[in-house]
Amino acid sequence: MRISYAPMEGITIYCYRNAHSRLFPEGIDRYYTPFLSVYKQHAIKKRDMREIAPENNALVEGRLIPQIMTNKADEIIWALSEMHERGFEEVNLNMGCPVGTVVSKHKGSGMLEEPAALDELFAQVFESEEIKHTALSVKTRIGLKDPKEYLEIFSVLNKYPFCNVIVHPRVRTQMYQGEPDMEIFKWAYENSKNPISYNGNIFTKDDYDRIVSEFPDLKEVMIGRGLVANPGLAREIVTGQAMGQDELRSFIETMEKEYKVEIPAEESIMHKMKEIWFYVGGNFKTTDGSEIEPYIHKIRVSKNPSEYRNAVRNLYRSCGV
Repeated sequence: MRISYAPMEGITIYCYRNAHSRLFPEGIDRYYTPFLSVYKQHAIKKRDMREIAPENNALVEGRLIPQIMTNKADEIIWALSEMHERGFEEVNLNMGCPVGTVVSKHKGSGMLEEPAALDELFAQVFESEEIKHTALSVKTRIGLKDPKEYLEIFSVLNKYPFCNVIVHPRVRTQMYQGEPDMEIFKWAYENSKNPISYNGNIFTKDDYDRIVSEFPDLKEVMIGRGLVANPGLAREIVTGQAMGQDELRSFIETMEKEYKVEIPAEESIMHKMKEIWFYVGGNFKTTDGSEIEPYIHKIRVSKNPSEYRNAVRNLYRSCGV
């Protein structure tokens, strides 16, 4: 069963993936890109295309799956053709993003509002020549507002030969709050006609072990926030070797260097790193047993790069790394 790194917009960009695969090479079988928006003119922004450029992904070659964001059949078909020409064998369609600006355009999890329209869209895609050359997977939630919506959604998905159906068992209105609905996921696991994968609330090796024990025939387990918080989690799952504080410091410093390739402005890098610290900070422990949160807070409220660097140094000093 493979382990994949979930796409997280603004975080798991190629700079991050390079740092992660360099320092934690064990455990991750697939990296999914943050969504690439497909536009009416059958185009993807240059910034997004850098996410799949070979020169930016040498360290994850053969393990990268582009995820697209669109709700139009012709745009999906074009993306299948475009990605095939660039050497990709699979494209993933985002039907799970819960962000309001995405949903209001009936994209991401907004696509789940009208199963009939979804059926019509996939009918066109799977009748195309392009689907014969490039496999299509979907990452979906179980509904927009009501978990019961999953029945109609899965009746549509079961009509078409997706190579993978990745299920995050929450509805859109939950965002990332509350517990995943494991009863509905169990139904999907038992009734899906396509290979099925799980995503949601995997933060520890025990979380992973519990999922694969209950659902042994999953195609993959996709992990997002749990891996951002603990970059060594996949390695720990596979080898039993937990991440140390020194390793985490090395990862953070390597990530900053990688970001400088894409983001020259120090202040922009600082803002990017502050977002990462929101997740990783809890993995540090002070040598005197005092709370780590005040140190993380200082990092996250830094007003300029100099203040940020001082706050980070103070945290490292307090943790003896």
